[in-house]
Amino acid sequence: MTPFLLVSRSAEYESRLRSLLGARLDVVTGEFLTFGASSVVDRVDGTPRIALLGPVLNYEETHGLAEELTSRHPDVGLIVVREQRSDLEDWVDELALHAVLSPDASDETTLELIERLSAWLVQHGKASSRDFEPPAAVAAHLADPVRQAVETPFDALTGGDVVAYDELTQAPPVPTWDFPPLEAGTRTEAIAVVAPKGGQGKTTLSINLATGLAEIAPNSVVLVDADLQFGDIATALSLEPDRTIVDAVADAAADEIVLKTSLTHHDAGFFVVAGAPSPELGDAISTAALGLLIERLRTSFRYVVVDTTPGLGEHTLATLEHVTDAVFVTNMSVPSLRAMRTEFELLTTVGLMPSNRHVVLNQSERGSGLTVRDAERILGAPVDVEVPRSSAVLLASNRGIPLIHDDARDPAAKAIRSVVKRIAPEASPKRRKIQRRRTDESQ
Repeated sequence: MTPFLLVSRSAEYESRLRSLLGARLDVVTGEFLTFGASSVVDRVDGTPRIALLGPVLNYEETHGLAEELTSRHPDVGLIVVREQRSDLEDWVDELALHAVLSPDASDETTLELIERLSAWLVQHGKASSRDFEPPAAVAAHLADPVRQAVETPFDALTGGDVVAYDELTQAPPVPTWDFPPLEAGTRTEAIAVVAPKGGQGKTTLSINLATGLAEIAPNSVVLVDADLQFGDIATALSLEPDRTIVDAVADAAADEIVLKTSLTHHDAGFFVVAGAPSPELGDAISTAALGLLIERLRTSFRYVVVDTTPGLGEHTLATLEHVTDAVFVTNMSVPSLRAMRTEFELLTTVGLMPSNRHVVLNQSERGSGLTVRDAERILGAPVDVEVPRSSAVLLASNRGIPLIHDDARDPAAKAIRSVVKRIAPEASPKRRKIQRRRTDESQ
């Protein structure tokens, strides 16, 4: 059986991947997509463990292949081979992917990603280490990197930040937590995460900010999904909340005990007020109710992080009235930078600019045609933290794990740590045993 499958229209990429994976790679050329995704999968021999889709496949083709492959092979790992483009986040949101790989990535980076996904599949019972063993003739040569990966203890691949237990033979540890009381005189802080447009990485930053703050204030951090129409924090964290923000703003939630029952606990040590279950219910939440919710949460939690609706709608403005800090997130595109500048001017005019402002330039990359200094000139304000574009962000999101715990060494994770330290200077990375969770463990 060949554990790896490539569906691509690039003969050059096919040749390169064959040189890396040899006889363990099965290839179906993209031309067969003319007859539909099912005809491509019909040509696959056996059960592929990892499928690489691309390059030179469009969204519809990739979507069809992903659906057909997961339908026939539910445990398959999916990697999209595609350049980093502005619409990439939409692909990741809408497709059941495990990783995104640039076709220009080095051989070392390509093999490292395949190794990590192979090990993850084995660790989570979706594959066996034998599946990735090379043919006998190849095994006689130097040790195979993918085989080494799947035979290595999984926490050794991730720096020891993962609980080393086999989900198939042992029960996961039982979580224990409570609501620690706030000491008298403790200053509580509320942080709004704001972006002029969607797709800036606002939700990812909110999740990781809450995660970092929870390291210094365990179970005294709450993350509010105030993107009232399309909030997806619960989905991004693989949570299945029983109650949402609709319950948290209800009259009955004026009682502290009732309010706390509307929260969902995350095993990284923070709580979540999940987004509204539908846009209609979200729109029914008044600005006054949202502001009151933030104030109530500040009486019980050291930190309240609020992920807002993109732009400066009335609910975002109401949030900014009740916070101590605001993290403004934009990317390197000129329209986003100009929209952020307009937001700054408007907030200053109406007196709603928080005293503690933090500007984050997210998804930065050298090939954008702009420098950080260019971005600052367009913004009319200094950039406080630059977060580089990284495929690790997408991989962590697909796994349902905050980036700063999934890949602490990644440059984007380190940059996000800087944002956490701006809010809480005493915050520093801690070596924690974080349970790695499957995004589909509820299925």
